[in-house]
Amino acid sequence: MAKKSNWTTSEDQILRDGIKNGESLAVIADALGKTEEAVYLYCYRHNIPVRKQLDNPIMVKLLTIKFGNPKFFHPTREFYQSVAITQKRWAVLAWGYAQPTQDELRRVAKVFNFSADEAFDLMESRQLNLFE
Repeated sequence: MAKKSNWTTSEDQILRDGIKNGESLAVIADALGKTEEAVYLYCYRHNIPVRKQLDNPIMVKLLTIKFGNPKFFHPTREFYQSVAITQKRWAVLAWGYAQPTQDELRRVAKVFNFSADEAFDLMESRQLNLFE
């Protein structure tokens, strides 16, 4: 197995420009001579969103309030079970690609021990965002 090379600054810039221009990861990977999986994992490790994020993602706001930085939260199997959200759905919510349903938001707020008022404020904020 060949040694994997580190990403260069120019490769990183090609990746970021490609995502900004709406190119698929497959196209970017081909241009870089890397696999699509390698490109995706690089994005994941460097917190590079691979698709457009919402302007005001509620779950990101909730994680920021609770942990200061959403990256500090590492969900466990017990967390997924207690909030009844799959890992895939959580990734979509935590990266700010989609808004949670009211039930999802209520369950996560409960697990994070938000008060009823704090949870209501988040839900109210979510309602306002529906009209944006």
